[in-house]
Amino acid sequence: MSVTLPGDGAVVATVEVEGALQQVVHVANLPAIQPVTVDALPLPGGAATETTIAALLTAANAIKAAAETLAGRTINTAAIGGTVALDAASLAALENVTVGGTVAVSNLPSVQTIAGTVAVSNLAGLTDTQLRAAAVPVTVENMSAGLTDAQLRAAPVPVAVSITKNTDTPFTNGDPGLLMLAKRRDSDTTSVSADGDYTTLNMDETGRLKVSTLPGSTTPAIGSITANAQRVFINVERVSTITISMAAASLVGHNATFEYSNNSTNGTDGNWYGVQVVRSNANTVETATGVLAATPGYGWEASVNAYKWFCVRATAHTSGTAAYILQPGAYATEPIPASQITGTQPVSGTVTVASTTVTASTPATPTASNINSAATTNATLVKASAGTLYNIGASNTGGAAAFIKLYNKATAPTVGTDVPVLVLVVPAGGNVDFDLGPMGHRFATGIGLAITNLAADTDTTAVAAAQVKVLTSFI
Repeated sequence: MSVTLPGDGAVVATVEVEGALQQVVHVANLPAIQPVTVDALPLPGGAATETTIAALLTAANAIKAAAETLAGRTINTAAIGGTVALDAASLAALENVTVGGTVAVSNLPSVQTIAGTVAVSNLAGLTDTQLRAAAVPVTVENMSAGLTDAQLRAAPVPVAVSITKNTDTPFTNGDPGLLMLAKRRDSDTTSVSADGDYTTLNMDETGRLKVSTLPGSTTPAIGSITANAQRVFINVERVSTITISMAAASLVGHNATFEYSNNSTNGTDGNWYGVQVVRSNANTVETATGVLAATPGYGWEASVNAYKWFCVRATAHTSGTAAYILQPGAYATEPIPASQITGTQPVSGTVTVASTTVTASTPATPTASNINSAATTNATLVKASAGTLYNIGASNTGGAAAFIKLYNKATAPTVGTDVPVLVLVVPAGGNVDFDLGPMGHRFATGIGLAITNLAADTDTTAVAAAQVKVLTSFI
């Protein structure tokens, strides 16, 4: 006969069968299936009976039930001395005993003091009410890196609004924002210690946003020219004016031009054009330095508004070193008015008097021309260049009208072929005076004149000798 005993670490002690069998059974020392023979049992009378076998089976079932009850429990065998009965009272008592350091929840008070570190994983399922009497805000500083939303709470809590925006996110009416504070700072010095540090927006003493009270920070371009065609250049996209200075210990045959480019990429390529600059000590406008043999006693100033690159380029150089400094400036003004108005300005065209009252003026004296008709068409060159005709006076002693014809020519007119610009009628036996006013009549090429007997532009009929006399006043 065999009895199967569950478990492998429990201790079963003192089994009594009909007062005839007493034996301590150590389950840990027994195999899972233990053979039982009649010869091995001290049965009364030395023979097994049906009653004895039944009693033995009942005892074995009791052992099995006790072992199953103890399965899964940890028993500190070192704390147990002697034998332990497996009756109902003993097993009930074991339910309320602390065994091997294992704590039964039923033996603990309702409130326990917790010391040390509490892992979030041990809080799973606890409600906010169980954790605290009142809700406590969770701050980023109190969160450990790597905690998930599920570890912090049973269900995610939606965020009502977001004050962060991604790059290029369009504005939407009602977007939330944060109050921005600025700091009053009376000093113009920097409040940071190194390039790239964060700093605050600063306000002046009147509450206005404070910007730099100094001109823009600009770095000069410094370079030397030691051969013809070399240049010193600077990018001027963010500046308005520039000053140029040159120093030389010895110099022979040096001449340089001032130029700008709007399509250069590096100060040397692209298309370049001349620039007017002004000497710093005089109202002298020039586009080149002129031939220099030493350090000049002046520098140059120029406006570089809307320019991209500026350079000084040598157009001649024999020997020596010309050291140039191109210093940009941030103010959006012309350096000096000389770049617009120099000492002498060329004038072309007609100069007029703006005022109706002229005092202490001397009128110009016109040139006079006196013509006495011959028995021809009287082709005459009054002035061989551009001029202004102011007055014509004429008399006619003939019995028919005579005609004075004026031509815009620098040579004597070809009567009958050339077309006159003006034809004046002198009646028979009469006198006329043609006043062309203070502005006169301008002849852009020259002033030509003819006298004929008929009015047609192509008429070539001659008048009599000494019949018509013509006086003209011109400049």
